[in-house]
Amino acid sequence: MKLERVAVCLAYALSAVLGAAQPSPETQPPAAGTPAQPEPAKAPEAEATPAPPSTEEFRSFTASDGTLVRYVLLEPEGYDPVRAWPTLLVLPPGDQSEEMVRRCLAMYWKAEARKRGWVVVCPAAPAGRSFVDSAAGLVGELLDEVAKTVRSENGLVHIAGSSNGGRAAFRAALDSPGRYASLTGLPGVPPSAADYARLDRLKNVPTALLVGQGDNDYWVTESKRTSEQVRALGGECSLRVVPGQAHVLTLEPGELFDLLNLRRPAARAAQLARDAASKAIGLVLDDFHDAAAKADEERYFAHFAPGGVFLGTDPAERWTVEEFKEWSRPYFERETAWTYTPGRRSVGVSPDGNTAWFDEDLQNAKLGLCRGTGALIRTERGWRITQYNLTVPVPNGLMGKVVEMMRAGERGGQ
Repeated sequence: MKLERVAVCLAYALSAVLGAAQPSPETQPPAAGTPAQPEPAKAPEAEATPAPPSTEEFRSFTASDGTLVRYVLLEPEGYDPVRAWPTLLVLPPGDQSEEMVRRCLAMYWKAEARKRGWVVVCPAAPAGRSFVDSAAGLVGELLDEVAKTVRSENGLVHIAGSSNGGRAAFRAALDSPGRYASLTGLPGVPPSAADYARLDRLKNVPTALLVGQGDNDYWVTESKRTSEQVRALGGECSLRVVPGQAHVLTLEPGELFDLLNLRRPAARAAQLARDAASKAIGLVLDDFHDAAAKADEERYFAHFAPGGVFLGTDPAERWTVEEFKEWSRPYFERETAWTYTPGRRSVGVSPDGNTAWFDEDLQNAKLGLCRGTGALIRTERGWRITQYNLTVPVPNGLMGKVVEMMRAGERGGQ
């Protein structure tokens, strides 16, 4: 099986390199300064092993302009047309021919989609045409045709593409962002300056870009630029520069489907809920520290859950909320009880969304850098702290001296 996959990868790489259309001057996106045209990637040696024969059956439909479009539709194990399925539209690289359809399906998508329960659609570009230049029409009509027999999960389709297919996938998503659940480029970037100018349309289409570290400057530079611009516009765009790889990426199909599954509606909703909870927890902790700085006792202790615990920097300082309130009362009679200014913070939320944990860096005028850790639970009144642990982290280089001082203190107290 591994030898077969190596053969597919080599043949796919050769075909993609020899057949890939480079961006023309009209569609070349302007990078900072003068854009560099992508150089043709170096092809593998000619004796690369050909891919095994493919048994994919092509379907076809006639577009509104009379163009015959041929495509492969892969159904997963146990396919039932009554059910809604996660659906992936793959746009092939290179010349986007039927041969490139077969090779890209064999390399990345076919076997894993069948196991994972995904429907995969992969069209071949009609002779003399490219999906980069005709995405708005042909791709949209293809999805309409597929929708006659396939129910897509949440009514949305995921789209992915490599090289020319990645550029075409960007254009298709920009033309009709409301049709897509996610966009994946392997690699892929907007094809033209006009496409860069409308990247704000991807604000609600989570995007993932993968590019080989050894790819030519065009793909690496434009992938970074695209990711930065989408995020600056308020969208979600991850970028992975794959070490040791060039233009044709050798990736584990399972890894790609793990990425796609994170962008399915249920997983996406769960992630958005966790993000919202994390933000709310950050606000709770900020207000918790602000209440202490302003000696607002009622507001400060309102952030604790019943049965909550506070652990201070001294080994003896483990208090219940009532004990802590009694101990700290003199401090809250002042203008400021104590001031810890939060900096870096990390928050985790349980899958059910009812429990959270955190760690944060704090600055204090007397103690310097401190660290707070703890846990919260979701209540009817919002997030409440069940435990807060305040510590002073000791650098490893000073730990020996600190231990000696602590032991000397213990002996002196005996």
